[in-house]
Amino acid sequence: MLSPSKKIIGRYDKIHLVPYGEYVPLKRFFPFINKMVEGIGNFYPGQKISLLSLPEASFGALICYEIIFPDLTRRFVKKGAHFLVNITNDAWFGKTSAPYQHLSMATFRAIENRRFIARAANTGISAIIDAKGEIKYSSTLFTEALITGKIRLLNISTFYTIYGDVFALLSLLFSAVLFLVALVRKIKE
Repeated sequence: MLSPSKKIIGRYDKIHLVPYGEYVPLKRFFPFINKMVEGIGNFYPGQKISLLSLPEASFGALICYEIIFPDLTRRFVKKGAHFLVNITNDAWFGKTSAPYQHLSMATFRAIENRRFIARAANTGISAIIDAKGEIKYSSTLFTEALITGKIRLLNISTFYTIYGDVFALLSLLFSAVLFLVALVRKIKE
């Protein structure tokens, strides 16, 4: 983050890198993949959640597809983000349904954590999303646009922000218990 005088006043290093775009998973086992695909980066992920600060509030900056990860987004909010920013390069999606899908995932992150999201996409859909997931303002695909609007600085905690995926884990545990009960009955028969 730069100040108006171009001084660095904040920094966040992307934690969730794009496989086969920004790094090669298991590279030591598959060294040939780097030669097969043009443009694979050799980046290292950031190690910590870093909020960026304005005089009025702190915010989390999710880079590109990081917005699709609920737990990562939750960690920004849990650390104190009053709103979220998502900057993304959707150019490689082209004119497909993917930019719309990417945007819809951002709306879920807004709802889960009750935070406004300001989203800037180079060719995709830039938008301001409210804490209820409603897209207040948006651009269209491959259209140069300037979006302005107001966001509310929120500091509430949702069940999801506090407990994360505990409901999903309990559902998985419950399903496993049901499976074992059914298996035991089948064996007894």
